[in-house]
Parts: sequence; structure tokens; C-alpha cells
Amino acid sequence: MDDLQQARIKINEIDAEMAKLFEQRMDCVKAVIAYKKAHDMAALDVNRERAVIEKNRNLIEQEAYRPYYEAFIRDVMKVSRAYQKASMYHDKVVYAGALGAFSHIAAKELFPDAALVHLPTFQEVVEQVENGDAAYGVLPFENSYTGEVGENMDLILSHDIYIHQMYDLKIEQNLMGIKGAKLSDITQVYSKDQAISQSRKFLEGRGMKLIPYPNTALAAQYVAEEGDIHKAAIASRDTAELYGLEILAENINTSNDNTTRFIVIANHLPDQGNRVSLVFTTAHVTGALAKVMALISERGFNMESIHSRSLKEESFAYYFYVELIADRQSEAFRTLYEEMKGLCKYIKIAGSYHKESRDEQ
Repeated sequence: MDDLQQARIKINEIDAEMAKLFEQRMDCVKAVIAYKKAHDMAALDVNRERAVIEKNRNLIEQEAYRPYYEAFIRDVMKVSRAYQKASMYHDKVVYAGALGAFSHIAAKELFPDAALVHLPTFQEVVEQVENGDAAYGVLPFENSYTGEVGENMDLILSHDIYIHQMYDLKIEQNLMGIKGAKLSDITQVYSKDQAISQSRKFLEGRGMKLIPYPNTALAAQYVAEEGDIHKAAIASRDTAELYGLEILAENINTSNDNTTRFIVIANHLPDQGNRVSLVFTTAHVTGALAKVMALISERGFNMESIHSRSLKEESFAYYFYVELIADRQSEAFRTLYEEMKGLCKYIKIAGSYHKESRDEQ
């Protein structure tokens, strides 16, 4: 037996001991998780991690090994943190907006038994999901009347998040004010800009000042707190009940078919589904997009939707979002995806999910 074989045998023995120690360490992490959950503590404790890394680094006697052992310990801490997040946040679902917002209503419908947490912005929802601080996020994606929610489409492009599910919520906008207010009293209306747009026909010609607000629920909360008969909000019936407001005019949508499509996002790509979403960019040359579209058609895939959005970091350049009827795991889709890579500057599988066909609904 030569020196290399002897060294490898010794490494295998050490690895076996390290595996046992790893299991013991993770058993201790379970106790840490239980304590943090009981005391409502976050998975990440920056000061604790810094102290552990420094302490362990100083245990190494050979100076040449110290930076490598520090990297090893950082990886160990990263694994521990990932396990803690998976255990602590597996039932945490985040959405943007206050209680009573349409995103809150959708989240309750989708996850009736989950721990729902509202956050101020779409960006924060995405970041929590991406970092593993929440299992899922619920975001508005498209409205049948006002179109796409472009900000959230951009976030799918720029972050490591993926669509797991789509859910259509029928939207009924209502004008609401404080108790005792009448429709004729209202001079100022607060709501999300999309809600104002969806109610434009009702609002026109009434002399009301239309004031955009971060979301419908916060607008209703503001009106309730102000206690001013001249101020009203546009929001859901649930929101009116939540904040003690009276509905002054119900179902004021311009369109009778006002539906918002919500997406459920996670930080990993699911395997199952009969739909696949892709985001991609092409070279800024004549016919580049046409070649991609032709390839999708030639390979026999039905494209249910396509959207274009400007790239914020590149003037007059665009990315595209498409939804295909496809199984991500099928050989046919894998072949298409590899061929699209050759035509696209950038391409990402943005989601895999199940959706009924229009003729099945």
C-alpha cells in the first residue's frame, strides 16, 4: 500500500467520525430551534455567528490551516442556518399590504392554516422568500382590467424566486367612508392606483380628488383613523368590516369581470406542473424574438401568454415573459429549453405549476 492509499484510508476514517459529530451537532441545533421558536427569535444571529467563527478559528494551531478552517466553519454555520430556517419558517407565508388587503384575502384562501405575515412592500416579500425566512410568498401578478403588475414581473427576473401556483381572485371594489358619511360628502378618495383605475368610470365627473395609496387596506385604515366624512377609500367588503367603515357604493368596478391573478412564490423550482413560465432576453437585432417564437411553435408548444418589459439597466432593451403548456420534466421541453439557450442572451425557468385550460374552467 502506497502513501496515497494510506492517506485516503485515514481521510475516510476521519470523514466517518465527522459524520457522527455532524449528526450530534444538528441534534443540538434542534434544541436551538425549539428555543428560538418559543422566544420568537430570528434564525440568524449575526453576533453569535461571528463569535463562533472567531473562536473556532483560534482552535487551529497551524497558522496555514486557519483561513481554510474558517471557510469550513462558515459553511457549517450556513448549513445550520438553512436547517433552522427550514424548520422555523416552513409554515410562514408572507404577503404585501395590511390586514384586509386583497393579497391578504388571497393568502387566506391559499393557505388557510399557515402563519400569515404581512410586509410593507413586494420587494420585502421576495427577499424573505429568497433568503428562506418564509416558505412562500403571495403576490399580485396580473389584473384582467388593468393588466400586469410590472414590478412583480421584474422581481421574478432579478431574484432567485419561482412560481409554484397561480390563483385567480374575483375583485369587487367598494367605496367606503366613516359611519355617518354620505356619498355626497366625499371629496377625497384614497386607494391603490390600480383600484382607482379599475373604478375610473364610477369616479369620473364626481369632483373627487383621487389620491394613490400604497394599498387598499392601508387606505381604508387611514380613512378610519382620520374620522373625516369627506374622505373615502376604495377597498374590499372585508376591509370595510375590518376597519369599521360603511360602504357608500358597492361593486364600483368599471368591468364586471375584474379578476386579479396572484402567484405563490418559493425559493426553489418545483418539479410538477402542466405549465412552465420562462423569462428571457434576446440580442438586440432584427428577427431575434421571431426566431425564439418560431422555435417554440416548431417544437409543438402552445404559448398561452407573452409579456414584454423594459430592462431597467439597459435603455430601450426588453425582456420577455412567456407561459407554455408544458411539463418541465418532459424530454420535449428539455430539448426546447436547450435550443432556446442558443438563441437567448439570458433565459430562466421562472415557474412550474398546474393550471386548468380555459375550456376546463
